[in-house]
Amino acid sequence: MNSKIIRSGRFIILLILSGLLFNTALAEKTTEIYKWVDKDGRIHYAARPGDKNAQKMHLGSNIFHKQANKDLQHKEQQKNDKRAKLCQDSKDTLAKYKRAPFLYRFDNEKQQKIRLTEDEAKEAFVQAEKDISYWCNPPAETQEK
Repeated sequence: MNSKIIRSGRFIILLILSGLLFNTALAEKTTEIYKWVDKDGRIHYAARPGDKNAQKMHLGSNIFHKQANKDLQHKEQQKNDKRAKLCQDSKDTLAKYKRAPFLYRFDNEKQQKIRLTEDEAKEAFVQAEKDISYWCNPPAETQEK
């Protein structure tokens, strides 16, 4: 009687261990991540390769986390650089408006410059100041970090 209990206990333990090993192997399989860069230079991470040049990475590896952090920092830096350029462009535009005796717009139909009315010129100044305010001030979510 005792030997049957011991055998069935061993059998149950073997079942539990095999289940744990299967789950561990399955978990390792599902933690595979592929990384690739698309034709526009954007970096992608996915469970399946989306490109023939996709590299297999493992979520648990320090290399994956370091690379992902580096990619995020690079992407953030690109955004900041673009924002800084648009800020400077907006400031330059306003400075040109202030130096110019008159403002013009180009009429594509007539293929000529047309002088803006006083109200149109005021609106152009207002828009230039709005552009500066938008591009030269960091977004709210960046200020909270």
